[in-house]
Amino acid sequence: MPIENNKVLVQRYFSVVCGLDTNTEIGDFFSDDVVWHLPQSNPAIKPNPRIGHAAVMDLLSTGVGIYKPGSLDIQLQNLVSEQSRVVAQFTLKAKLSNGKDYLNDYIMLFSIERDKINGVWEYLDTLYQWQLGTFDNMS
Repeated sequence: MPIENNKVLVQRYFSVVCGLDTNTEIGDFFSDDVVWHLPQSNPAIKPNPRIGHAAVMDLLSTGVGIYKPGSLDIQLQNLVSEQSRVVAQFTLKAKLSNGKDYLNDYIMLFSIERDKINGVWEYLDTLYQWQLGTFDNMS
């Protein structure tokens, strides 16, 4: 897949995440053997990393539970492509389920193989999440 196509794939992924594309299933972007890595300091993600399509879909569906429905706003600042990798820099703004305002900066590294995302490394300020009480009601 040409480098520019990898970038377009990640742009399309974010369009679905942000609700701008309601015709594409989020699962369509991922390979069967996808692996999603999160910071080890995130207590809500067990196991970490998530391995396999079903495990990543579970992560994506349950992970949004920390936000109030309809409050998620992602501002994509940069997408950088090199070979089979795309790096996304963005700011996520939302209302947490505990009612607090949330504003955090993220970096995500996507690995792409055969037109599918097969690896994700997600980086964010988890101390900030702790300070807001994001994980207080999670088991």
